[in-house]
This record gives sequence, C-alpha cells and structure tokens, in this order.
Amino acid sequence: MEKFNLFIQKIQDIFLNLSAEQKRRFAVFCTIAFASILTISVLMSLNINRRERNGLPGPPDRISIFSPVPAHELFFPDEPDYIPGVLLEREQRTSWTEEDAKEHWLDPLRFGEEHWREMIETAIDDFLERVP
Repeated sequence: MEKFNLFIQKIQDIFLNLSAEQKRRFAVFCTIAFASILTISVLMSLNINRRERNGLPGPPDRISIFSPVPAHELFFPDEPDYIPGVLLEREQRTSWTEEDAKEHWLDPLRFGEEHWREMIETAIDDFLERVP
C-alpha cells in the first residue's frame, strides 16, 4: 500500500508542476479519451441490441478455442511419394561408347537449328565489328 501511495504522490507532484496551459491540454486530452471510450461502448451496445431485435445472433456466450472447420478442410493433404529416388552414387565409367552417349546426346542440328546458329554467329560478328 505504501508503494501505491508513493506512486500517487509522484503523479500529484508532476501534475502540480505543470503550467496552466499544460494542465488545460491534459484536461482536454482526458476528456476526449473518456468521450471516445464512452462513445465506442454505447455504439457497440446499440449494435448488439439492434442485431438481437432483427433476429440475428448477438455476441457468443463463450468463445471456443477449437476451430469449427475440420483440419482436412484447412490444410492440403500430404502429397503422394511419386518422385523417383535419387541415386547418390554411381559407378564411374572410364570411357564412354557411342551407344552409351547416344541416350544422353541430343544433336542440335537434328531439328533444323542451323538457322539459329547462323543468326547467333551473325549477331556475334556484328558486335565484334563494332568494338574498336
């Protein structure tokens, strides 16, 4: 209780040391804050009464901490494990035959990429001719 009295005494000392203008501003601030809180509470009360008169539910009696929506509707299910396994190591080959490389090699000219090659070479040549 003594700490509370000291706290109140400090607040009184601070308030008494304020100038008249500061006291007036403090009073206006407190009045506006009180009026705001009172207005908000009255508006909330009117809104609740209006909802009850119109047959709409009022505020809940108690708030449940459990979600009314089932978890399987909120979260995606686990994905199936359809990704093939990763081979972390493989036997290193010392040489490759043409048959071994054939499955990994894609000839860029097989689908008519010669046109693209010419365009790229022309662009490179034009660029290099402009460089001093």
